[in-house]
Amino acid sequence: MIEQLLRPNIKALYPYRSARDESTAQQGIFLDANESPYGSLNRYPDPRQAALKKALAAYQGLSPEQIFVGNGSDEAIDILIRMVGIPGRDNILICPPTYGMYEVAAATNDVGVISVPLGPDFQPD
Repeated sequence: MIEQLLRPNIKALYPYRSARDESTAQQGIFLDANESPYGSLNRYPDPRQAALKKALAAYQGLSPEQIFVGNGSDEAIDILIRMVGIPGRDNILICPPTYGMYEVAAATNDVGVISVPLGPDFQPD
């Protein structure tokens, strides 16, 4: 179902691939990925978080493809709006008082905001 919501230009993107993605080696130094052969903290973490998604999926009884891992809620909100909101055309609806990042992410992605304030009982009118 999410495929139907994605912006066509987002759907058409191909993920960045490095030599590490193409290699079957579990260890090694990939200079094209700016990895240093010196020291112990010289590797980038897995950008697709495969092991973490697999563990979370097993714990929740899901498949790894159903898991999203982000750098906090700000990144998740930004990515969601960027994936489905067509700049200059679409809007999101927020119900203040709410988390301020919704408006920031909408503005960053040129998506409008429709605000429906909550009443004293914290329910929409």
